[in-house]
Amino acid sequence: MRLRAGLDIGGTKTAALIVDEIGRPLAEAVCPTDVSSPAHLVDSAVAAVDMAITEAGADRSQLVAAGVGVPGQVNAVQGLVRLAVNLNLNHPFPLADALRSALGVPVALENDVRAAAWGAYHWLRHTEPIDSLAYLSIGTGIAAGLVLNGCLYRGAHDMAGEIGHISVDPAGPRCNCGAYGCLEAMAAGPAIAAYAAELFPDSRQPVTTRDVFRRAMQGDEPARRVIERVSYFYARAVYLLVMTYDVEKVVIGGGVTGAGQAFEEPFLQALANLRTDSDLAAAMLPGDLTKLMPAGQNAGLMGAVLIAPVAVPEPSAGR
Repeated sequence: MRLRAGLDIGGTKTAALIVDEIGRPLAEAVCPTDVSSPAHLVDSAVAAVDMAITEAGADRSQLVAAGVGVPGQVNAVQGLVRLAVNLNLNHPFPLADALRSALGVPVALENDVRAAAWGAYHWLRHTEPIDSLAYLSIGTGIAAGLVLNGCLYRGAHDMAGEIGHISVDPAGPRCNCGAYGCLEAMAAGPAIAAYAAELFPDSRQPVTTRDVFRRAMQGDEPARRVIERVSYFYARAVYLLVMTYDVEKVVIGGGVTGAGQAFEEPFLQALANLRTDSDLAAAMLPGDLTKLMPAGQNAGLMGAVLIAPVAVPEPSAGR
């Protein structure tokens, strides 16, 4: 059996998915990401792959290719990643080559959100004949991946879709990128947690992002105001993507969406509020525009597997 691996490398954990030759998922595994050095980063990625292969009841000799999603500025053609602050890879690093040497198979590298966009695109195409899509990831950061005319769009500098670093409030908090009031600084998971710390200073335990959504659903007024605020920014992000790229669908994913209905209801209400602003907004934001990535569906791993190089079997000796 010929196996392919998909890797989603994050700052704290690395997930691996193993599929068979027809793309059927066999096993997943998660390992801590060691960002102390590039070599250790590679080792932790290989450990995740090996763990998933073992879980699938197979061995490394059956692996024929791997696809990898990783944060930062990724040159997919050269297999380089840079500006991946959470991975301690600020300068260009040939991650694809390093993993190719460690795993002994061809490896394709892609930005993690773009890989997720590719996975979301293929997931949605099972039910809808679409050609263009934006995948909006809302988690520790906010970013988008784009599929235009059936092709993954990277941009001139491999930075297409980085809408998290568009300033939406110049008077807002300073973002990790150095600017003030970026969408990410205003509405990503850490921003919600920061609002929660101010709202519930007497809480005996840290209030999580999901706690804030839950409290808002239960009628807690301070929490409701926070969720209304961030939902407004999420709706604006969708509107920005639609007006810029005129995509057919916007799929929403990422850790923050794990709140489920508590996330979806205020977000859809914020979109409805935007439609009342103008006829243009009403036309560009139809009710069926957005899709929430289902729980249990990891778009990043799906996309990573899909970008894995197609390996051509070597001819057998004597033939």
